[in-house]
Amino acid sequence: MRAVMLRLYEKMEDRLREIQAESFPLLKETSQCINVCQETLQELRKMVEKTPLKDSKEEIEFFKEIKPKFYSQFIYHVKVFHIEINRPAASDKVQIAYLESHLSRIKHFFDNNLDFYQYYRSGATHFDEVYFIRGQEDVRLLPDDLTLSIDHSFSTTQSYKVSKLFAYELLRIYLNTAISSIQLTDPPEPKTIEKKLQWTGAKVSLIELIYSLQTAGVINNGTADIKLLTNFFERTFQVDLGNVYNVFQEMRIRKKNRSSFLDQLKERLIQRMDEADEGY
Repeated sequence: MRAVMLRLYEKMEDRLREIQAESFPLLKETSQCINVCQETLQELRKMVEKTPLKDSKEEIEFFKEIKPKFYSQFIYHVKVFHIEINRPAASDKVQIAYLESHLSRIKHFFDNNLDFYQYYRSGATHFDEVYFIRGQEDVRLLPDDLTLSIDHSFSTTQSYKVSKLFAYELLRIYLNTAISSIQLTDPPEPKTIEKKLQWTGAKVSLIELIYSLQTAGVINNGTADIKLLTNFFERTFQVDLGNVYNVFQEMRIRKKNRSSFLDQLKERLIQRMDEADEGY
């Protein structure tokens, strides 16, 4: 059962990545991501209804570990949508203040839930039967007013809180990235040494590298999107990459050697290591 649910989660992640790889406006992209999350949550619910959780151990695992992975993505994309649709069309200073106000709300949430956050992150289990078994809710544990409208046949109050903790960790990264993006919109004149950094390889190779880094999730914990990374590399290496999304689609439909640049990098690095070994 767990394996089937995790495969469903991987499928959802793949669909989200496909949407993010397109050149949609941000609000359209986020709206489509919300729809994918909703559809997947419905599939997850049908799984549980068809094959009920058999005991308390399985129920705790589901509401503590599995469902929050799905639901946190839904909360995250909903929050991003509302933040962006209400972002003021104003000066950089006003926009940064707006984004920072949301960071303050996130900090307030984490401060208010520090004990539970530490309980969860430490791997503690002594309150699991209270936190993650349906019907065990203590009204004093209600995280916020939204919990009152939660369907308690498919959730627990603390399961919702775990989802929110995950979502807010992602949202904090998103907001910090958005602030950095505004601050870098008009970067200072680069130093002389920086001006000499130019991309001299094929543009498609740099695009392949950008997509690899974004897909691997090694920058900003995977929240930096293709557009932001492309802007960064274009500024750093003084190159215009054009429509990277179209180039990626062309790479994707190659019949063979779809990652030729990465293969070349690996080959050259191993060759350099071998040559260094021979020198000893």
